[in-house]
Amino acid sequence: MPHVTSREFDTLIQLLTEQYGLSTLHARLLKANALVSHKRPARWQPLANQLYQLSAGLRREHPARYALEMLWQELVSETTEGVEQETFDALAERINACLTEKFEVIPDRQTDLIAALGAYHHTLASVSSADIAYIEILLRASKDVAQFLREHKEEVRAAVPSSEQVQLEDT
Repeated sequence: MPHVTSREFDTLIQLLTEQYGLSTLHARLLKANALVSHKRPARWQPLANQLYQLSAGLRREHPARYALEMLWQELVSETTEGVEQETFDALAERINACLTEKFEVIPDRQTDLIAALGAYHHTLASVSSADIAYIEILLRASKDVAQFLREHKEEVRAAVPSSEQVQLEDT
């Protein structure tokens, strides 16, 4: 899993808070022993700061990391319920075709990678939101792909799915 910046981590916590509500999110984190204080913060930002420190941006093996990963996967599963897993698998294969065996970006396949990431982003965003799609791709990416995604974020979001991609979505 790539290092998540504090801004990306804030977006993740904000999206979880919007989905579950601050009280429910805090209660579930307490139940998972992810927090050291039982006092619920008034807003999501202090909670995000505390969780970022505890999990070191999702890099440290800590109950906070595991609880957040579980809650995030639950959120993604709920929002992608109507999309076939095969669709995402096919899109992931297009992304992987642009990478080496060590999951590094092949320099002469960067345009194809932008298109593949854009198709994945578009498909996921069509059933959730652009922010959920971006964070989900980032969390699944290798370090090299995550850096590429950050550098080409706007290009990926603007990438229009090919006619082949539209056919995948219709199935």
